[in-house]
Amino acid sequence: MLLGLALGGIAGCEGTIHDPERPGGPGTPGGPGPTVVEKPARSVRMARLTHAQWSSTVKELLRLDAPPTALAEGFRADPAQSGFLFDNDARALSVDEALWGAYQRAAAELAGQVTTSAAKLARILPASTASAEERARAFVESFGLRAHRRPLTSEEVEGYLALYRKGPQAYADMPAFEGGIRLVLEAFLQSPHFLYRVERSTEARQERVPLDDYEVASRLSYGLWGAMPDDALFTAASEGTLHSREGVATQARRMLQDARAKHVVEAFHRTLFDVPRYATIRPSPTRFPEVTQRFPEYAARENTLFVQDVVFARQGRYSDLLTSPSTFVNDELARVYGLSGTFTADFVPVTLNSRERKGVLTQVGFLASHATSADPDPIHRGVFLSERILCRKIGAPPANIPPLPAPAGRTNREVVASHTEAPGTACASCHSNLINPLGFPFENFDAIGRYRTTDNGHPVNASASPLIGDDNVQVRDALDLADALAEDASVHACYARHWVEYLHGRPFAEEDGPLVERLGKLSKEGGLSIVDLVVEVVTSEGFVNRHPEELP
Repeated sequence: MLLGLALGGIAGCEGTIHDPERPGGPGTPGGPGPTVVEKPARSVRMARLTHAQWSSTVKELLRLDAPPTALAEGFRADPAQSGFLFDNDARALSVDEALWGAYQRAAAELAGQVTTSAAKLARILPASTASAEERARAFVESFGLRAHRRPLTSEEVEGYLALYRKGPQAYADMPAFEGGIRLVLEAFLQSPHFLYRVERSTEARQERVPLDDYEVASRLSYGLWGAMPDDALFTAASEGTLHSREGVATQARRMLQDARAKHVVEAFHRTLFDVPRYATIRPSPTRFPEVTQRFPEYAARENTLFVQDVVFARQGRYSDLLTSPSTFVNDELARVYGLSGTFTADFVPVTLNSRERKGVLTQVGFLASHATSADPDPIHRGVFLSERILCRKIGAPPANIPPLPAPAGRTNREVVASHTEAPGTACASCHSNLINPLGFPFENFDAIGRYRTTDNGHPVNASASPLIGDDNVQVRDALDLADALAEDASVHACYARHWVEYLHGRPFAEEDGPLVERLGKLSKEGGLSIVDLVVEVVTSEGFVNRHPEELP
């Protein structure tokens, strides 16, 4: 069963068994058959903040007007983890000597900025108390809660106060109180409890380690916002309301209404749909003189507006991303789409011709970024769908593959098919069965994503029989393909899998299978909006519990 192969051996029934004292996905009544157990997978207990998370956290911790982007840009680049789609894999986020030095310099710079500005310092200090020592203690406790993202222990409080008392010696040119706070700030910003999301819970119950409320709060905030918890989330943790599924769901839905969640949702889909690739769009100016150098930028803007509209304005489902003809265009994109009417440089909502367009895969960004400067590229269009939409990995091609030959009067499809599907060649199996049938339905779209019915003087043939889930599905064109994808549970499960990986910051694991299949079925049946799907992930067993054996 390909769904099982793609998603790591998913069981066939729905439902869940979970610790009744902790939140966890409720499952769906599954009819006859055994109940599927949803449980946490192995993960690291100390996940370093990504550079983007560090920057956002510093802004909110120090209550700055803007994130310290310039400082973060000085950090050595975070490495990508091979085989992992997103940039937040905790396995790859270590601290080496170069990064540690950068953290130290950033801490000193930020502490100096804050403590030499009365206005900035006032934002993070508690109200004045009877003595400087008492005010310093109140600061350590209140600021420490936010910096460590949990209440400090008494030993930690005393340790930071000892540093505060050394401030006058370290900064003799500053008033004693400000010098002490400066030294304390430097220490907080270099603490592993600030630089890492540390999960200290260790007590195992029913083959899982329930996270405490502050640990759940951090998973929520960094998953949904890419930043530290806010005051409301800290209050929920202190009151113990994150100990229930309902409490976590309430906070998650509140957080998903925040602008920070919109940035996270945008970042997720930018990666999933490979929007950075749009910057490589370089249509031939001879073939496509109507396209300007800003075309890649406009295509990326369209994708962002479309995703935000579907997810938040319409509270839409994954099917809507795949099939909706509604989008946003400016004057240049309107010309490519063949729209009549008056358009300007401003983006406005439109509904495209539903006989030509359906969803993100028929928008110009995807089509033009998977094309040469002159022709469509069904090979890379097919590989994209296989890996990103179906979660079906395509192996690396053999070395020294010759380029496509000249058309010589043939259609683009005929050239590709003859070059890649010749019987007995190393390429034939993958291309004939997995790649080309997913790419050929887009032959109605040229190298800039403009709709066409002829190619090189011949009628376009966009029919194919791609393997979707367990079955080969006959489609006439990209519209049929979009519908077939939207109606397949394995496609929805693949989308859920991406969200599980992104929100956990780790690759898919076997334990994720039951959750992913459950969400795939609910999404396919129309019961889950994208917002609902995200809430289901962050209230699931795997999100609010840890595996009893953490990774080394």
